[in-house]
Amino acid sequence: MHKLTRCNVAVVMVLSAATILAGSAPAQVAKFDSDTISGLGARNIGSAAMSGRVAALAAVKEDGRLTVYVGAASGGVWKSINGGTTFKPVFDKESAQSIGAVTIDPQAPKTIWVGTGEAWTRNSTSIGTGIYKSTDGGDSWKNMGLANSERIAKIIVDPKNGNTVYACVPGKLWSDSEDRGVYKTTDGGKSWNKILKGANLSTGCSMISMSPQDPKILFAGMWDFRRKGWTFRSGGESPTAVSGSGFFQSTDGGLTWNELDEKSAKGLPAKPWGRVAVTIAPSKPNVVYALIESTRSALFRSEDDGNTWEERDRSNWMVWRPFYFANLIVDPKNENKVYKPDLTLIMSEDGGKSFSGIGGGAHGDFHDVWVNPDNTDHLIAGDDGGVWYSYDGGNSWWKGNNLPISQFYHVSTDNADPYHVFGGLQDNSVWMGDSQYPGGISNGRWENLFGGDGFWVFPDPTDANYVYAEAQGGYVGRINRITLEARAIKPQPNYGEGKLRFNWNTPIHLSPNEKGAIYIGAQFLFRSRDHGQSWDRISPDLTTNDPEKQKQEESGGVTVDNSYAANRRATARPSGRGRMTGICSSGATAARLGTMSSAVFRPSRRIPGFPGWKPVATILRRRMRRLIATRLETWMRTFTRRRTTAKRGLRSSRRIAGCAGMHTSSRKTPFFRTCCSLERNSDFGSRRMAAGIGRSTRGTSFRMSRFATWSCIRANPILSWPRTAAGFGSWTTLLRCADSRPK
Repeated sequence: MHKLTRCNVAVVMVLSAATILAGSAPAQVAKFDSDTISGLGARNIGSAAMSGRVAALAAVKEDGRLTVYVGAASGGVWKSINGGTTFKPVFDKESAQSIGAVTIDPQAPKTIWVGTGEAWTRNSTSIGTGIYKSTDGGDSWKNMGLANSERIAKIIVDPKNGNTVYACVPGKLWSDSEDRGVYKTTDGGKSWNKILKGANLSTGCSMISMSPQDPKILFAGMWDFRRKGWTFRSGGESPTAVSGSGFFQSTDGGLTWNELDEKSAKGLPAKPWGRVAVTIAPSKPNVVYALIESTRSALFRSEDDGNTWEERDRSNWMVWRPFYFANLIVDPKNENKVYKPDLTLIMSEDGGKSFSGIGGGAHGDFHDVWVNPDNTDHLIAGDDGGVWYSYDGGNSWWKGNNLPISQFYHVSTDNADPYHVFGGLQDNSVWMGDSQYPGGISNGRWENLFGGDGFWVFPDPTDANYVYAEAQGGYVGRINRITLEARAIKPQPNYGEGKLRFNWNTPIHLSPNEKGAIYIGAQFLFRSRDHGQSWDRISPDLTTNDPEKQKQEESGGVTVDNSYAANRRATARPSGRGRMTGICSSGATAARLGTMSSAVFRPSRRIPGFPGWKPVATILRRRMRRLIATRLETWMRTFTRRRTTAKRGLRSSRRIAGCAGMHTSSRKTPFFRTCCSLERNSDFGSRRMAAGIGRSTRGTSFRMSRFATWSCIRANPILSWPRTAAGFGSWTTLLRCADSRPK
């Protein structure tokens, strides 16, 4: 397989190095740090069959050929110069790989603007480092500012003056921030001015649109939103609570703005509102469409430049999950033909009065659509399964299987020779592939084993033909990977007990001491000794059981959005011999897993100084440091609790430049560590910086590699058998190698 400029590598190579070390003499603890693996080469093992979420698309005709740019939710920017037949990555050297917006200068097709930080704010979205510009078609990039924006939803370039650019910045997902709103530059990005700010510190820009005839005419949606570990709101805290969301129009290039609401623009719904999307019809700019989330969410159309509005479609796919699906695309030649990405792609040919689904055959969860202005039957669409192409107006779709932007939650390996790689993917099930194969590893060498959003997957150490695999919410199965026969083994509640509280990314763990034993955590820890056929509840409720944080059925703000993604009061991570278990818990409790078969979990006392709403991440051994990394709501410290018989104390660990909250090495007993910087949700990991796994011996410090495109790495680092699993808190295609180290 030819080398790519993108540094793709199987993490299993890292673990293979650990395998070699595992064979050393037991009297000496094997050194395992970045130096140990620094000589290993990188190779791409795929796969592009599953692909991953595409957040933004742009295309332009150049010299008779179609150039396409794809912005991946966590895989950077990819470029094709042949209409999508082949792609190459063009953004790998930049500090962020989560993309929110891609725009081509209408006057200069080699000038590309990219906004980093995905704007489809699900629980597992990543963040960016500002806005970037390329003047050579993506060969090189320059960061043009807005470094604290965290995510950018849309970029618009003035078609008459390429130095005038507008950026729509929703801002931070987990915390208040001044760095959100509509920004404008008139000098090509050298300086930026905020021209529209939100009503409060949680309100930013959700969408912006410009008239192609008069670039001074702008419409902008402003969105009040916030995610927490146990809930999410779009708009206010409830359907009737005050919200900072709004809808604005400017006729002077953003110098002044007029707010549009039910009082100033007849036909708009009553407030409060949630997310707002807006677009102007390119062929007839006096026609404007707006999708407004409210207690009566609907599509609205204006035929008089936004002065008056008429409610149009409010069917399910128009109004469902607006925080994740809030984009409108109008045919460049027909103002009555409108596309709305949602779970499926829907289209209207009567000005938004009615819609039909045209996304059949594609993956689903659409986010963006490009319509060829020269042939409007030619569509390119991006969804959670990659990029899709239609040449007949959406009646049929084709996928190239040539974008390796899969979003792995976790990966593991088995003991075969050559070994297999297993992984759980965001919205793309559980897969198994080869680590090597004669002639290279093709897409066909990857096999689907389990459904849902894929998470943990482990080969069964007692029978190589079986694997344990997990989908969201604790749906665990045991699968025969030869016949694909599967059996659901999820623990069930006792009679009359009510539902168990499993996390979106529920942890499972195989015992290193007892073959056939498996652990899984809800608010209780469960253990099975018969491959999941029966379960023993071996702990009390390890959470604080706060009823105020168990109202997922009410989550969503203006409109309800209820999923396992917001299930907070659950065990975060069961771990193996003598290690701690992290609890997604208000008050931060922890418990120890004993080494004997009769081990009992005992909740420890709450850790003083630890914020009550912070989840816990742990990976440690006995009489070692307990590292509790947090990453929600911009709480940028990492607490370290030293466990000794002499004294117990709590202090903040030193931060290493380039990785907020990275734990420095211990000068005592060897230990493993994780890096979790922040801004992440309840699936354990941070989003901003990458990390590595490592172990320090007495007197030896870490020189951990920084994984430029990983958000955070978590691991089961104490190897139970020659090869084991590594978990990744956020996103990457499979997978990337270290490209730099902290000095």
